[in-house]
Amino acid sequence: MTNVYQERYLSHQNNKRLVLEKIIRDRHSNRIFSDKKIDDKIVLKLLDDISYCPSSCNRKAIFTLVINDKDLKNLLGGVLVGGVGWIHRASHIILVFADDAAYVAGDEINFMPYIDAGIIINQLYLSATDLKLKCCYVNPNVRKINSKHFKEVFGSKIFCGAFAIGL
Repeated sequence: MTNVYQERYLSHQNNKRLVLEKIIRDRHSNRIFSDKKIDDKIVLKLLDDISYCPSSCNRKAIFTLVINDKDLKNLLGGVLVGGVGWIHRASHIILVFADDAAYVAGDEINFMPYIDAGIIINQLYLSATDLKLKCCYVNPNVRKINSKHFKEVFGSKIFCGAFAIGL
């Protein structure tokens, strides 16, 4: 038997479900950005949102590096195969890395960093959609000729991809 309180609760639960469904359905990739910059508070909100993501065995071995420097964005546009011709226009690029020291069982080093990173990327998509940002994931394919330079500039941990955001 329901009463007015239970009905309010059920309505509240349904509204939360509808909002989440809308965000999931509205998720998108967009490679066209305006010249406007995203406020740092918005970027911090995205980073906070991913701090709640689960990870394999609760390792929390995924970390990010936020790039908004023009020269570094241009460099990424030249070395990331999937970012050529557009990624430098993003307001910010969030590089996603995995610490290889966390993956020691069997051959999990070959796949678990990317699974853990995928959870982070999905959360970035959902959060960016909720925040009305344009966004796009770029796979971790770095041109072989540039891989040594990429590691010198951004570190030698496992690169799992980039997430470009803008307005």
